[in-house]
Amino acid sequence: MRPGPLLIRLLAYVAILSLLCTIAAWFVWIVLAGFVAIAIAALIEAIALRRVRIEAERAPKIALALDETEVTKLQVSVGQAPSPVRLLIRQRWPDIVDRPSTVLRGLVRANELLTLEMPLRGVARGSAIIEPPAIAMTSRGLVERIVTAGAASELHVLPNLKAVRRLHKRLNAFALRGLGSRTAPRIGKGREFDRLRDYVLDDDYRDIAWRASARHGRLIVREFRLDRSQEILLCLDQGHRMAARVAQVTRLDHAVNAAVLISYICNRMEDRVGIVSFDTEVDKGLPAGRGAAHLRAITAYVTALEAAYRYTDYAAMASSLRRRLHHRTLILMMTVLPEREERYDLLRAVEMLAPQHLPLIVTLSDPNLKAAAQFQPANKSELSETLVARDLWLGRVELMRDLRARGALVVDSTPEDAGVDSVNAYIDVKRRQML
Repeated sequence: MRPGPLLIRLLAYVAILSLLCTIAAWFVWIVLAGFVAIAIAALIEAIALRRVRIEAERAPKIALALDETEVTKLQVSVGQAPSPVRLLIRQRWPDIVDRPSTVLRGLVRANELLTLEMPLRGVARGSAIIEPPAIAMTSRGLVERIVTAGAASELHVLPNLKAVRRLHKRLNAFALRGLGSRTAPRIGKGREFDRLRDYVLDDDYRDIAWRASARHGRLIVREFRLDRSQEILLCLDQGHRMAARVAQVTRLDHAVNAAVLISYICNRMEDRVGIVSFDTEVDKGLPAGRGAAHLRAITAYVTALEAAYRYTDYAAMASSLRRRLHHRTLILMMTVLPEREERYDLLRAVEMLAPQHLPLIVTLSDPNLKAAAQFQPANKSELSETLVARDLWLGRVELMRDLRARGALVVDSTPEDAGVDSVNAYIDVKRRQML
């Protein structure tokens, strides 16, 4: 009897199934063999990586200039590596720089030195500890070994002294007036004594030196010259408005950079410069002085300043300065203009200082506020924002006009340009002999 079609199909299915089982068994063995080979290779790589000695080295102390991008270098070397080692390096940074971490990759061979550059920008003054970098190394990519190498370093973010060096050449040309020359003293009714001389017709009797005349038996007069060394006082507002950040840097930090720059300029112009900070109270600060040691003291003083969420009392500052200052002084104040409700405090302070001294107010403006005030709205929500911003901006303009009317010089500057604008205003005061 011949088998039927159903039986033939069944036998065919059985044959195909048995063939597939045989192939699957061989495939499983092949896969298992592959896994075993990979595991052995990974074990060999892990043993080799355990023998690799990795070292990382960088400067123990790193100093950054505030709001300047600088490059720090990290040198990595490996020893006893049988093949090139691929490295993945992750460095965590403290909060005083502009980024939380940096990730770099590199390839290094045995007894080679790999130098990696990491750009950093300081956004807040202060000191912090940099942790050792975490390094993941592999040779064939099967296994990674993660270690920390090197030692911790100290990071210091200092006021920006690079701006001083950038202006050094231009300042020499302006202040020295040529190679080896100095500005000659001007004779006049100043406060600096110049010499004694014989009385001539039309001399003022108030200038007669009676004791010297009695000793010499003839009339002797005192001659004075215009002040060559004038007094400049920097006043830094560290109230709540100065704590706001512009380009990741607080307004107070921008003011600190400007203070360091203007202090150096005043010193080179043979003026005596002092500094105070204020919010609800006025600190003692540093008295007016000159010289390299005084500049170092100013740098150390401003490095320790911190913005606080406290009210800015301009009247208390003006009252304190009236008691301290005995000669006409250029009072250069760096602040953020208050709102309309608090404007009378600042106006009253200028009225208290202007009769005897010359107030110069450098206001740190908000560029976003000006852009919002000039924005063309497209709906009701944008119209409300534009109207509020325009009202605030017009209030600033009105306040600056009132300050100028009361005898103050006002410079409206962005926080980033506060240093250069302060220098320009100071030089303009010297050129016009307003002190």
